[in-house]
Amino acid sequence: MTPSPIPGSAFAEKNKLATGARFIWLYEIEVPTATATRYRLTSNPDSVTFRGNTYSPFPIAHSEVKQDSEGNLPTITMTVSNVSREVIATLENHAGLIGQPVRIMLVHELSLLTNDAVIEQDFKITGATANDQSVTAQLGDISLYESTVPGHRMMRLYCRHQYRSADCGYSVDSAHANYLSTCDKTLNGPNGCEVHGTSETAAGVTKVHPDRFGGFPGIPAPTTEGTI
Repeated sequence: MTPSPIPGSAFAEKNKLATGARFIWLYEIEVPTATATRYRLTSNPDSVTFRGNTYSPFPIAHSEVKQDSEGNLPTITMTVSNVSREVIATLENHAGLIGQPVRIMLVHELSLLTNDAVIEQDFKITGATANDQSVTAQLGDISLYESTVPGHRMMRLYCRHQYRSADCGYSVDSAHANYLSTCDKTLNGPNGCEVHGTSETAAGVTKVHPDRFGGFPGIPAPTTEGTI
């Protein structure tokens, strides 16, 4: 969460023994209607206007951000009242709102006119459950299904390149007697990178193998004790 600059008067007010100014939580939940709709809610008992938008009072709260000991992505739980059944209808009509963006902001009354939030964080809904009292949504920073994962794996003795691609570089003409139509992706196997280098030499083309081998032989092999 990235802090934003807010007036020093807000911090001075915060540190007083008695103060009438408050910190206020604001919530934005996007619903995928034909034209996307943003529900803007606040746990404050009165409506709040911030950045030109009005946030309506509603029973809503969230937990602290948590990350487990295994290093999984930070998650947060947001709870919204379901007593009026308005929220459950929205969930049923829009696939539980899974994947929809949620923004949570903490503002101070003295900084409302400056449009600066003390805390501002964007999430996506990763799961939701409901009963007759409330709807609980699990929020996460990102969805793993929408994440760009690494395009390559680093392996010791297995080439990561697509055969005959620009990265591979094998260019012996398919009509030549020394052309190899397949590769077993190894460094020194029966149809591996070194064999392809021999093929290139015999065909009279530039020898780029095994220099183009796409594995990482320098990666230490794990021992039986489970250490490197």
